[in-house]
Amino acid sequence: MDSDKLVEWLVVEKQMGTRSAKDILSRCGRVYRMLGVDTLDENSLELLQQNEQFKASSMFVKSQLKRTVTLCLEFMKKEKE
Repeated sequence: MDSDKLVEWLVVEKQMGTRSAKDILSRCGRVYRMLGVDTLDENSLELLQQNEQFKASSMFVKSQLKRTVTLCLEFMKKEKE
């Protein structure tokens, strides 16, 4: 996934601030590390919710990480079109 394009898409399409968009990018990397993968797919959200490190996270962090996966998957789908 092209990180510059992701940040640009979040800023333009989702009307996020640059800082918020970069936070999403950072969390995306965190999800990759948690899952031990280098890309996300339709099973990623389910796998994340089964992950022990995710389970041990606060409700706030869980919410952020789930939103990150959802946004990254949406971006990847748009990139394929």
